[in-house]
Amino acid sequence: MRLSLRNKLIAVCFSTMLFTGLAIVFVIVIGGVPERAATAALGTGLAISLFEEFYVQGRPGRWLRAMHPAKSIALYSLLIVVFAMTMMMANKTLLGRFHGAPVASELAHTMPPLLIILPLLFVVAIAAIMTLRVVGYLGARNLFYLMIGKYHRPVLERRIFLFLDIKGSTALVERLGPIEARALIGKFFFDVSGPITDLGGEIYRFTGDGLVAVWGWRQGVVRNRIARAIDAIGDAVDREADYYRSKFGHVPDYRIGVHGGPIVTCEEGDTRRAIGFYGDTIHIAARLEQKAKELGIDCALSGNVAELQTGLGDRLRVIGDEPVRGMAEPIKVCELRRAKHGGPTATPSR
Repeated sequence: MRLSLRNKLIAVCFSTMLFTGLAIVFVIVIGGVPERAATAALGTGLAISLFEEFYVQGRPGRWLRAMHPAKSIALYSLLIVVFAMTMMMANKTLLGRFHGAPVASELAHTMPPLLIILPLLFVVAIAAIMTLRVVGYLGARNLFYLMIGKYHRPVLERRIFLFLDIKGSTALVERLGPIEARALIGKFFFDVSGPITDLGGEIYRFTGDGLVAVWGWRQGVVRNRIARAIDAIGDAVDREADYYRSKFGHVPDYRIGVHGGPIVTCEEGDTRRAIGFYGDTIHIAARLEQKAKELGIDCALSGNVAELQTGLGDRLRVIGDEPVRGMAEPIKVCELRRAKHGGPTATPSR
C-alpha cells in the first residue's frame, strides 16, 4: 500500500472516531439519545473525513485549497452542514423503519430541534475546518511531536534534506514585477508540495524562492522515495506547463541539492514553538544545491544518498569528490538527470 494512501486511511479512521465521540458527547449534553446519534455521527464523520483526505487534500480539491481562506471556510462549512443533515435524515428514516414508526412522523419529530442544531452545526463546522487548516499550516506530524514533547530535549537522528531553488528568480521579479512573480512562485510551491508529501517527505520551510523538504532516513531511502519524489516534482511542473506559459509566459526551472546524515532535532522558540534541525547535514544539502549551480546541473545528490537509489541506469552519474564551501573534506557528488521519455524512471525497489 502506498505511504500516502496508508496515511490518509489512518487520518480518516482517527478523524471519524474523534468526530463520532465529540458528537455523542454533544448529544448527551443537549439531552438527546446517544444511541441514535451514534450512527448519524459515524456516517457524517466518515463522509467528511473521506471528503477531506481524498478530495480536498487531493488533486481534485486544488481549486478549493487555492480559494481565499474566508470563502473556502464558508463554502466548506456549508458542505459539512449538508453532509450532516443528509446523514441525520437518513438515520431518522432508517430508525423509523426499524422501529416500525411512520417515516413522516419520525422526520416531523426531527424538525423542531433543527432550528437549534443547524446554527450550532455551522459553528462547529467552521471551528473544525479552522482546526484542520492550522494543523495543515503546522504539519500534523510536527504538531503531534510538539504536543507529546518528543523533541523537548535535543535528539540525534538521521534525516535526508532536499533543497530546491527556482532558477533566475531575480530576473523573474524584474520581468514580471513582484506581485506576478510572487504569484508564479506561490503556484510553483503549491504544485510541488504534493509530490513531496505523497512520498513521505515534509515541507520544513519555504525560503523565498525555494523550499526545504525533509525525510526520516528510512522513509527517504526505502523504495527509491527520494528519486521518485524528484521525478514527481518534475512531472507536476510539466503537467502545469501550459498554464504557466499562458498566465506568466514562463515555466519555472529549478535546482535541487540532496544530502542525508546525522542531525540534531529539537524544539525551538517559546511563545511560537517549532521543530528545528541543527548540524552539518542540513548545511551540506544547501551547499549541494549551490554546487549544482556551479556544475551546471539540475540535481546534485551526495554519495551516501545516491548509492541507495537503485535502477536509475545512466540517469545517475558520479561526478566525483568535490570541495563544498564550509567543509574541510570534499563530498562525493552525483548528478541525477531528469527521466527522458521512454527512459528509466525511479521505480520502487524491493
